[in-house]
Amino acid sequence: MVNLFSKLNNNYVIDNYKTLERQISFGETVKGKFFGIEYTHVDVKNSPLDEVIPKEYRKYFFMTAMKINREIPPHTDSGIKTSINFYIKTDNCLTQFYKLTTDKPKTKQVENQSNGFIFDEKDLQRVASFMANPTEAWVLNVTQPHSVIPQFNFKERLAIALSTELEYDVVCDLLKDKGHL
Repeated sequence: MVNLFSKLNNNYVIDNYKTLERQISFGETVKGKFFGIEYTHVDVKNSPLDEVIPKEYRKYFFMTAMKINREIPPHTDSGIKTSINFYIKTDNCLTQFYKLTTDKPKTKQVENQSNGFIFDEKDLQRVASFMANPTEAWVLNVTQPHSVIPQFNFKERLAIALSTELEYDVVCDLLKDKGHL
């Protein structure tokens, strides 16, 4: 089976950050309010990038603030292969990963998706999940179908994301070499 996610060994308090302009979003606007996933540029004073990623690899990563305010259906990400999420607010949400049960799954794309897709859950089987807590950091293989499922009333999920086009296993090897996994 493909490796899907791993929890970093340490916790990270990120409390000195400022979200800036929107970089990209995936979702819909209803009555003037956006629902979905929004990525914004972010200024972080105590950046996890400096601590976690070796200096010679930092050029392969970019940092955003990721805000989610609704259930996110099974999907693969666009433009990246791996994300390290440093959770600030988790709001009791399950990150669920899936495997395809067919060679020809039903897919669609929303505005701004490029090489990522949204999947029909009928074509998927749930295989592994985790529930992140604030200050935890998780590395995710976002080339594999995954969703965000609120467990209770849901307001907002917030994380600082270090995203890259590097393969998941390459990122995990970097993290292991530095003692983070």
